[in-house]
Amino acid sequence: MAKYPLVQKPDTLKPPRPWVPALKITLIYAIFAVIWIIFSDRAIDLISLSKSMLSAMQTWKGLFFVFITSILVFILGQYYFRRQVQLISELRSNQQRLNLILDTIPDGIQENDLEGRITYSNPGHHKILGYPNGALVGHHIWDFQANEADRQQLQDYFFYLVRQQPAPEMIVSRNKTRNGQERILEISWDYQRDNAGELTGFISVISDITQSREQEQEILHLAYYDPLTDLPNRFRALENLGSMIKVARKAQEHVAVLMLDLDHFKKINDTLGHEAGDRLLQQLVVRLREVLNHEQVLGRLGGDEFIILQQQSSQRDALPALIEDIKALFGRPFMIEQREMMLTASIGVAIYPNDGTTATELLRNADSAMFHAKESGRNTCSYFTRAMNLDVTRRFTIEEQLHSALENNELSLLYQPQVELQSHGMNGAEALLRWHNPVLGQVSPEEFISVAEQSSLILPIGRFVLEQALKVLSQIQLTHPDFRMAINLSPVQFRDFGLVETLSQLIRDYQIRPSNIELEITEGVLLSGSPLVKETLDALHQMGIKLAMDDFGTGYSSLSYLRSYPFDVLKIDRSFVNEILNKPADRELINAIVAMSDGLGLKVVAEGVETSAQCEFLQTVGCDFGQGYFFSEPISESALFAELQLV
Repeated sequence: MAKYPLVQKPDTLKPPRPWVPALKITLIYAIFAVIWIIFSDRAIDLISLSKSMLSAMQTWKGLFFVFITSILVFILGQYYFRRQVQLISELRSNQQRLNLILDTIPDGIQENDLEGRITYSNPGHHKILGYPNGALVGHHIWDFQANEADRQQLQDYFFYLVRQQPAPEMIVSRNKTRNGQERILEISWDYQRDNAGELTGFISVISDITQSREQEQEILHLAYYDPLTDLPNRFRALENLGSMIKVARKAQEHVAVLMLDLDHFKKINDTLGHEAGDRLLQQLVVRLREVLNHEQVLGRLGGDEFIILQQQSSQRDALPALIEDIKALFGRPFMIEQREMMLTASIGVAIYPNDGTTATELLRNADSAMFHAKESGRNTCSYFTRAMNLDVTRRFTIEEQLHSALENNELSLLYQPQVELQSHGMNGAEALLRWHNPVLGQVSPEEFISVAEQSSLILPIGRFVLEQALKVLSQIQLTHPDFRMAINLSPVQFRDFGLVETLSQLIRDYQIRPSNIELEITEGVLLSGSPLVKETLDALHQMGIKLAMDDFGTGYSSLSYLRSYPFDVLKIDRSFVNEILNKPADRELINAIVAMSDGLGLKVVAEGVETSAQCEFLQTVGCDFGQGYFFSEPISESALFAELQLV
């Protein structure tokens, strides 16, 4: 293959002038000859004594002149020829250096004539397109375009450069390689001109930017799509929703926004690990795609939250059917680590334009509806109403104020006595947390406990409850050594590795008898089946602390828990006690619970006892303890001391 010719810009290229060194040699020779003739003739005339001597000296003068001028011509010729050899050597060295560069650089270098034919192409260009060296020469530069449209576009641009000769621009071209792959090339052009400045062709530098473009696309994809599920992320979903709103506004149609959140998904991550949780989410996405059509947009907002967008002609349209399809896909178990798991989801719905006119507003309102579905018991669907915004606003305010509640001494404990039903004597009390806030007023535990659990504020609040309750117990046990203090524990506290140590420290600090402490645990603590829960319960049991199963009878697996964990007390939920006089089934259930507990050696506490008839029935069936407004409402620390005659 021909090597690349040396090319210089017209303004730096000096035309060759071979007559210059010849003229210099001729002038030097002429000057020397004139000087020699003039001075040598005069010298001979002065020293010649005879004509024969003059003739001889003139002969020797001529020979001497020939000798001297021969030496002079040799010296001058050697000097100029040595310079020429040096220049040729430098030229060859530069040529070799340039050829080496052109042969090794990964970019392509290409020359073409005014017809677009390639007259030179370096190895880099051939390698980019997958051809052997020299195979590109003679082809037109547009012969390697990826398609006809690109071919025509490059051809038009090339002849535009030939005709108009504007400042050439860098272009991006899609070319096909020899094996049919498509490469994206970046081409920088420049003109080639002769000594007269006439355009003779073009030279271009060609860079393969396929990989960088692919990386740009990958980065762009990551910016808009969730890496786990490859669904549109929050940013992309909002863009899609904004586009759908524009279409709906022109067509006077509706857009439905469904926000879906898995129920109790955090427990799966906590117990089985995040990898198992990720695989479950991927299974869910597969199922969701099965029930959605190509016009419905599915996205992942983050965590276990998903969004579904649907353009529709009416306010409700096909929404009920879609929601039922989504609920149905949760009817089949999910397989995670060779275990079958049943999941449920809460769904919130907001519809354009009734529930919002912007993407942000609709997303916020769908989230409010989804939160309402969670509050309504989960595994359900809620349509947005304006009242929900008030609920969300209040929840945000609760979380904001709760951060400073401990610091501002806004939290306090009340104590509801627990009474032995046979003797009606108080043998214990349950510590109940209360919060009075200057902004919100009295806030019920049902409102702020869930907020505290979700924001991790439950840990310092739980520590406060334990310390305050045990401080009171330390005074009571001085005169009532068998008095029990029942304290509720949140599932979040059970996931805290420091729970056992905290209780041990408080027991030492306040000199508490561990058997006087009764920790009430709901089924939510046990649902995960985590080894940590079992270890913690066993450690508490070994310390002598009593463990109570709270709200017994409302869960699905309470009986199996009694067999698996070291419980001492069962608390019958108030929902059963309320109806024992009206529902025979509730009476039979309580009777069975008491009989079973007696057989297992467990004590039974009935919550929500409000009438003497309820109390008499519980006494009849053999229930051990009762708690409720029939005996006492929750009372302050001083009132509790007064009841126990400690003041």
